[in-house]
Amino acid sequence: MAKLLIVPGSCDALGGTLVTLALLLKGLQQVQGHDRVVVLVRRGSYMEGYLRDFGGGAFLELITAANQSYFFQAALDWVDRQPRNYPLLLDNCVERPLLGALTLWALRLRLSGRSCFHFCHDLARSHHPLGYFTRKLAFGLLKPKALCNSYFTSTQIHSLMPDIRGVMYQPVDLVRFNSNLSLPPLALQPILERKLPVMLTPSRLNKPGIVNDKNLRALPPILAHLKDLGHPHHGVVVGEDTSSDGSHTRDLLAVAERWGVANLFTVLPPTLAIADYYRFARVVVTLAPREPFGRTVVEALAVGTAVVGSSTGGIGEILGQVAPDWRVDPTDPRQAAETVVRIRQDPTTPQKLAHARRWVEQTCSTAVYARRMLELTGLMRPLLAGREP
Repeated sequence: MAKLLIVPGSCDALGGTLVTLALLLKGLQQVQGHDRVVVLVRRGSYMEGYLRDFGGGAFLELITAANQSYFFQAALDWVDRQPRNYPLLLDNCVERPLLGALTLWALRLRLSGRSCFHFCHDLARSHHPLGYFTRKLAFGLLKPKALCNSYFTSTQIHSLMPDIRGVMYQPVDLVRFNSNLSLPPLALQPILERKLPVMLTPSRLNKPGIVNDKNLRALPPILAHLKDLGHPHHGVVVGEDTSSDGSHTRDLLAVAERWGVANLFTVLPPTLAIADYYRFARVVVTLAPREPFGRTVVEALAVGTAVVGSSTGGIGEILGQVAPDWRVDPTDPRQAAETVVRIRQDPTTPQKLAHARRWVEQTCSTAVYARRMLELTGLMRPLLAGREP
């Protein structure tokens, strides 16, 4: 029986790619596909511990290596020794340290007769000429079949990987993300005691102006406009500060100070209990203009919390499926504030949220995602030929 061999691009980062992989393994158990996938993981890495804790230990093949670059080379060597009818899935392997090894292996993999897929969780861009050339060379030699997390992503990576085989909207753990009542997280309790609705933004704090800028600097002006409109909210950002010295957090708090909403704005560290934060938020606001997918959107909708999101990128694409009028220009904070107020006052909001929840269940469940992966990689016959999410 053929197996899908998955080689991850990173074994030491907690992010959407790792969460998606864990949910794939959960979905495989639901569709009786537990013996159809092997995930190669660096021994002792964060990924190994996370996937084991998530119940995915039986899927793992451990590779001993000093770092990710050595792991990647050793993993491809392991793959090369497996039967040729076992397809290979490179999971977001676009970072610069991996591209040299991928270039060296590309023709060998391509000529081996093994089906090679690459899952694009981001836009795979580099504005540096050498970085772009390296990506172009590696994937030009490999010619993988591309899978993407949104149609937006597929348009962005087409020049690197033109053979796009399918779009798979990312899965959500509907057991964790639900509307069941829970106790408020301790970090939220002082905010909730102020009796102000919470405007939540789960997001990494990264450097403004990069390709996937999270546009967090738009949040303080939104809070200022909400205050002026007579609907003050308390903004809460939950996520990792990617700077080495906490400067991204300090810069964001300084923006809130300049807009006169420092007392209405809080930055909290990342947490695995983010579902509880969604449940106590009045609205989620996410305005990253070039977000490839927007996991925040589907998680919030699964819980039953409204989302005001960017009209562009993957966020706009997902909201367009369920609530097009909740999309806003990511550069217009006043429009975002007015949309927050309109959603609160709109009597049809409960019906829209119910529709959105059904869409998430039908499109983004772990079982749907796992079956779709097996179909697209040739390990399971499609239930409906040509089906797209």
